[in-house]
Amino acid sequence: MTHDRLRELLRERVADETMPDVSARAWRRARTVRRRHRLGVVAGVAAATVAVSGGIAVLDPRPPAPPSSGDVGVSDRGRPDATYDGVPLWWGPDQLQERDLPLVDSPLPPDIAVGTASPERRDDPMDRAYAVFATGRSLTLVGPDGEVRDVEAPGLEEVTKANGYSYLPAPQLAPDGSTVSFRQPGGTAAVYDVARRAWGTDLAYGTSQSPPEPGIDTGAAQQYGPVVAGAASWGMGLQLPVRDPGTDLSGSEFMTWPGGVLAFTEATTDGTDTRDKNCCAVAGWLDADTVVYESRQTYPVLVAWRVGTHDFGVLTRIHGSYDTASYAL
Repeated sequence: MTHDRLRELLRERVADETMPDVSARAWRRARTVRRRHRLGVVAGVAAATVAVSGGIAVLDPRPPAPPSSGDVGVSDRGRPDATYDGVPLWWGPDQLQERDLPLVDSPLPPDIAVGTASPERRDDPMDRAYAVFATGRSLTLVGPDGEVRDVEAPGLEEVTKANGYSYLPAPQLAPDGSTVSFRQPGGTAAVYDVARRAWGTDLAYGTSQSPPEPGIDTGAAQQYGPVVAGAASWGMGLQLPVRDPGTDLSGSEFMTWPGGVLAFTEATTDGTDTRDKNCCAVAGWLDADTVVYESRQTYPVLVAWRVGTHDFGVLTRIHGSYDTASYAL
């Protein structure tokens, strides 16, 4: 049965009922269940090929065919583009190519508009969040079935670094999406319970995390963003090999994971269409083989990469400005 026919059956099932139309929600839930840690792509979207050794493929839900007894080594699909300090390195799509990647099935809707939800309702069914976006003391939560909730947090206090710099801390979404925490002065945290729609305080909040051993000398590069299951993002500071010295900026930011390095390629532009500094924090993992990073650029997107391959896709495109975000995929 095709996806289109399944959707039509869902609509027919509820067409004569007087209750609110739930076919769209049922369809989204069905997609989530059917995903079961598999990645799909939107049909009809072709892969973008940029070079023989640096081609960018699309995420394919089908497992690769087992190699024949005569196959030796790594296939082109998994062959690294280069090495750095003896470690395999892959080139990711640049900021322009990322926008044209095919959509990948995920708990998130294909598009998220930050700060456009209606005022919080007491009958809002959201009991967990997959993403939270913070703009000052205003939050946008994205839950199951694309539900969106805007929450004000007027009680959040700034924290101060040792150098005297004060700032509003970034949100930290719990792995199960049930709470959103903000570090506060004195080692405490303000905690928002998604299901209860209530704020509380954690008096023993710990935020310490150490990046994993990257396997390379990271030099002046500084780790940023969360460390999730061994994947960590790093800022500029290394002269990594680039795909095309004529079009790609040198010294790109990068991600390390236990199997190698992913360079966040940045195409040269006129300066109006660039990656942000600390552009690509790790957002989480869709499954054991697919890491997700948040690409902060002119038009932000969440990008999925099947590690150790040239397979990339987009989970969601983010519309509207925001300061920081956190995800629980």
